[in-house]
Amino acid sequence: MKIGRVLAVTAVTGLMLTALPVAAHADDVTRSGSYTVSSSKTIDGDLIVSGGSVTINGTVKGNVRQKGGGSVTVGKKGTVEGNLVESGTGNVLVYGTVEGNVEEYGNGSVTVYSIGLVDGNIYEKGAGNVSVRGSVEGNVEEYSTGHVRLYGTARVDGNVTERKAGNLYVTRGAQVEGDISETGSGKRVNR
Repeated sequence: MKIGRVLAVTAVTGLMLTALPVAAHADDVTRSGSYTVSSSKTIDGDLIVSGGSVTINGTVKGNVRQKGGGSVTVGKKGTVEGNLVESGTGNVLVYGTVEGNVEEYGNGSVTVYSIGLVDGNIYEKGAGNVSVRGSVEGNVEEYSTGHVRLYGTARVDGNVTERKAGNLYVTRGAQVEGDISETGSGKRVNR
């Protein structure tokens, strides 16, 4: 009996120790300086980076937040399953997929390339621009002095709004399902 219990306790302990690295991997990742999520890596929580650039070639199953100097690049095979927030001086470049919102609060710009997809909204609340060549399944809103540029390959399922002094450039071929409006002192320019 005692040997059976000892073996059972040993087996359970061994299983618990084996599962610990998996459970620890589910935590949020916080880094200082530049950080890259490789194509073979999945982060099962949020990714928070201060004072450096972030490159995502793998998957982040939570939100991505970049603070301070540095940009965020979602590579062609990169996926962010939550929201992406850049609150420093860098840019947001989307070649891959962001399943939530993209928010830029500093002086940087947001660019969605032709193969890029934002499944939520884009909010540019600083002095940067918004350029869309790919797909946005929500709204595009620019709240400050930056411009909004919709290129001929752009597809936006929601509304596009430039709210202050920047201009709103719409290139022939751009598809917008919602309203397009310039509500500030800027101009709407059709190309």
